[in-house]
Amino acid sequence: MKRILSLLFAAIFLVLCLIPSLGLLITGGSGAAANQVLAPKPVLLKGDGQLNGAWLEDLSRYVNDRFSLRQEAVTLWARLNAGLLRSSVTDQVILGRFGLLYYTPTVPDYTRADPMTERELWCAARRLWLLQEYAEAQGGQFLFTVAPNKNQLYPEGMPTLAVADGPTNTEALYRKLEEMGVSHLDLHAVFRAADPERLYFNTDSHWTSRGAALAADAILRALDRESAYFSGPFVDGTHLGDLYEMLYPTGTETEPDQVYAPGFTFEASSTNPDSISISTQSPSGEGTLLMYRDSFGRSLYPYLAESTSEAFFSRKNDYDPTALRPGGALVIELVERNLRYLLSYTPTMPAPLRDAGIANSAQPRDGQAEFVLAKGGPEGYTLLRGDFGGLVPDDDSPIYIDTVLGLYEALPGAEGFSLCLPEEAAAGPIRVLFREGGALLSLAGSPAA
Repeated sequence: MKRILSLLFAAIFLVLCLIPSLGLLITGGSGAAANQVLAPKPVLLKGDGQLNGAWLEDLSRYVNDRFSLRQEAVTLWARLNAGLLRSSVTDQVILGRFGLLYYTPTVPDYTRADPMTERELWCAARRLWLLQEYAEAQGGQFLFTVAPNKNQLYPEGMPTLAVADGPTNTEALYRKLEEMGVSHLDLHAVFRAADPERLYFNTDSHWTSRGAALAADAILRALDRESAYFSGPFVDGTHLGDLYEMLYPTGTETEPDQVYAPGFTFEASSTNPDSISISTQSPSGEGTLLMYRDSFGRSLYPYLAESTSEAFFSRKNDYDPTALRPGGALVIELVERNLRYLLSYTPTMPAPLRDAGIANSAQPRDGQAEFVLAKGGPEGYTLLRGDFGGLVPDDDSPIYIDTVLGLYEALPGAEGFSLCLPEEAAAGPIRVLFREGGALLSLAGSPAA
């Protein structure tokens, strides 16, 4: 009898162990949870026909991501840890106090542990200044704004962490923009001056529908347009938080939201608010708008679309101001934790011409800057990226490119630069001009391959 019970127990245990794998074979297994990226299906042969030496490793990742009941098991484990140990099972989500969840990648901003350098701040501000210059040359407006990280506005649920002295990256950037005369909107101040109610979700990294209405009113006011979306009226709704989904993949608990009751009348090219691009038309709006936004624009863009006759919203980070209509408004919204995107992505617009006399005082230096061709750029232009030949420009040095057609200003970066040159200018001799130690230097540039 004892032997039979042992065999029965072993059989039941084996069946339980096989359920996840059998489920994967029969149903295809579990899907992705929240913003999870599933491992691709393993291939035995690589593109060149060679055996894939990492096939077993790839298979292990594939199965681990998809075995049946995986998300249910993760959710159960997360609830046990949260309930018994007050800890999060994913390093992407902070289990805060008072029912608040926070996105872990925002912690360096919160603690000021990764401050942008003076060169990074100046380059980011100069790029925005150049975008504003382009917009104004088309007779349009420009506005830059930062969507605050939730823990900067509502830190009460955050764990106790050491916070360094000094300004946040956003505060430091706003100071640079103020010095350069770049039009910007401080949404941190807007939210702090608003109602004492929390305008970000407890279980999400984003603002609520009313928070989006508050931001929209402020943006429109900065563009000299009137709106009162934040005044409502609103009706009760519900929302499933993105951080909650990351922590509890199969959880279904929602939190209250307030939905703009009058609704919207604009027509859109897509019903998906997360689409890379959305074109809208509104019978009650005025003017045109080109807006680059991120996930915070998901609930923000309907208010702006309603107030604008024709608008185009894009989630691309390589800003292209050439799509701006003459006399329209160019608005850039970027979440606080991604401020360095201003440096790592390349706006594509014709490089502006500068006074050729600037080059007269440049001191030639030995060495050579390297140029490479990049994808993109307006028709008739060549997009180039370059470096400084091992030299280090001053923190506040613009970058000029001297060509057969004239002197152009490049988009500066902490370690390089980029610009869209007319094809004839890009094909000829090129020299790079920048300040080092206060002196304007001239460095030969190798032709782009």
